[in-house]
Order: sequence, then C-alpha cells, then structure tokens
Amino acid sequence: MRKCPKCAARLSPLYFGAACRHCGADLLYYHFDERLEQDAQKAAAQEEKVQRLLRRLPLRRNKQ
Repeated sequence: MRKCPKCAARLSPLYFGAACRHCGADLLYYHFDERLEQDAQKAAAQEEKVQRLLRRLPLRRNKQ
C-alpha cells in the first residue's frame, strides 16, 4: 500500500492518479524542493569522490 505524504491516507497500489483522493495533494511534486536539495547534496559528494580519485592518478604529459 502506498501512503499520501500529506495526510497519510492509504492509496491503492493500482491508483495512478497525480493527486491524493482524500486531500488533493499532488503526489509527484509534494516536498519536491527538499528531494531536489538531497539529490544535489548526493551529487556534490559523488563529484568530490571522483575529484579525489583523479587527483591520485599520475598524469602523463608529452614533453616536446
């Protein structure tokens, strides 16, 4: 069973509507800003890991 993030009402797993039947909250965009901020923080952490890995690799430069 799915639950509405706003009113915690039970929704059928086969309910594919965009809004909650009970309170009308938009299920897709409810707390969208918070989820977007969490994704940005995860991406920044992954970018830092990649940069640390790249800093450890020896760079081969052509001398001419």
